[in-house]
This record gives sequence, structure tokens and C-alpha cells, in this order.
Amino acid sequence: MSAAGGELPEVVQKALAANAAAREAFWALPPSHRAEYLRWVGEAKKAATRAARAERMVRMLLEKSG
Repeated sequence: MSAAGGELPEVVQKALAANAAAREAFWALPPSHRAEYLRWVGEAKKAATRAARAERMVRMLLEKSG
């Protein structure tokens, strides 16, 4: 998987792999919106924070798509 020419971080890959609806919603977003989610998740310094943000990203995607 890649987004805007780069690889998705592993934590995001795992979060999207666990939820097909969120994965579909993520790839339906414009590239700039996908990049913003990836930036937000990736800027966290701690792995636990990145994982929590990836989980929150999934919830946010589901709320917007449903």
C-alpha cells in the first residue's frame, strides 16, 4: 500500500487492515486528506501515541463515511 507516492506507516496499515470500511473510506479521500491523516499519525514521538492516533483515525473515518 502506498499513499501519495510513499508507503503507509506500519501502524496505519495494521489499523486499516483490521477494518475494511475504514480502509475503503481512507482510499476514497482526496490525496491531500490522506496525507494529513498520515502526517498527524506520524508526527507522534511515541509508538503508543502513533498507535492510539491510528485507532482514532479509523474511528474518525467510520464516522465520516457512515
